Amino acid sequence: MHIITDLYQVDNTQSLLLENFTNNKHKWEETNIESEKAFIKDGYYWMENTSKSRWNYYKTKSYLKKGDDFIIETYIELEKKEDAFGHFGLVWGFDEERKYLNRFTLSADGKRALIMHFEKNHHIDFHRFQNRKLPQIDLDKMIRFSIVKLSDYFYFFINKYKVYMVHESVFCANGFFVGYYIEPQLSMKSNFFEVKKIKARSLDVVTGFQQLMGKQN
Repeated sequence: MHIITDLYQVDNTQSLLLENFTNNKHKWEETNIESEKAFIKDGYYWMENTSKSRWNYYKTKSYLKKGDDFIIETYIELEKKEDAFGHFGLVWGFDEERKYLNRFTLSADGKRALIMHFEKNHHIDFHRFQNRKLPQIDLDKMIRFSIVKLSDYFYFFINKYKVYMVHESVFCANGFFVGYYIEPQLSMKSNFFEVKKIKARSLDVVTGFQQLMGKQN
């Protein structure tokens, strides 16, 4: 995440949610029905979407407060994919009503990352960005998803590769739930989820133009 340390001095971090899935003290949803399964076992959170058309998500509280800068990070391993175009990853920034959400996901073929602010039924996409220029991703290994919110900007990383950077105004911030996102015909597991509150300050960055002109503030 060199772009972060190039622009900001991180003075302090505080872990608000650290999950290794040895128990369910954070009250993740567990279910076992025909269309979906979710359970904690052997240090993993296992999630399977066997429906034909309905995406699922599994949430917990992040313990963030309005205005906090933060890092959300998780490791996800794709267990099964019957639909290579289906997506899996993270959701965040929603409340109990869950009408509007944000998502950061990867396609099951590892070729497309998608960042969205959307209405739950997907009738409206308020912001949508797709990155098709990802480095090769080994889908047989754990994939690291990271979301960093600093100052007025969000930064998105997959395996430390910067996927996208955008102003915070394009996302909803109507709540502080976080969780996993999984589309139909996919199965995945995770052994780590963390939310960290961070305190950072901007560094004095010399712009390329200033460097070219030999000037500094």
